[in-house]
Amino acid sequence: MKALKTLLLMLPLTLALSACDQLLEAVNKPKANGKAIGAACRHSGRSLEDCYRRNAKVAKSDIFAGWKEMNEYMQSKKIDIVPPPPDVTTGQLSPMEAAAEDPAAQAGSETASAASAVAHKTQDKSH
Repeated sequence: MKALKTLLLMLPLTLALSACDQLLEAVNKPKANGKAIGAACRHSGRSLEDCYRRNAKVAKSDIFAGWKEMNEYMQSKKIDIVPPPPDVTTGQLSPMEAAAEDPAAQAGSETASAASAVAHKTQDKSH
């Protein structure tokens, strides 16, 4: 009977402890992401302040740790920075501006207006 109680106690503990690595991974993921962001900022030549501003939700200590590691690595291997792409504006274009910039949209609108003109002429003839 004692062996059965021990077995019943050990089974849930075994199952619970088998997921410990997943818990540690979940805890360490934000730190690893912060370090990766910091390393990417350093590789692209961005300043720490700019990196902090762009990633306000990430812990500054994690960003700094990644930035520092990448700085040491780049200096030891004599790696040059890779300039980042220009910032993308997030302003939305009005439908008229979007149509003016997109030739395919212009062609589509010309086709649509021609089709509506033909439909209008056929309606006039039938009445």
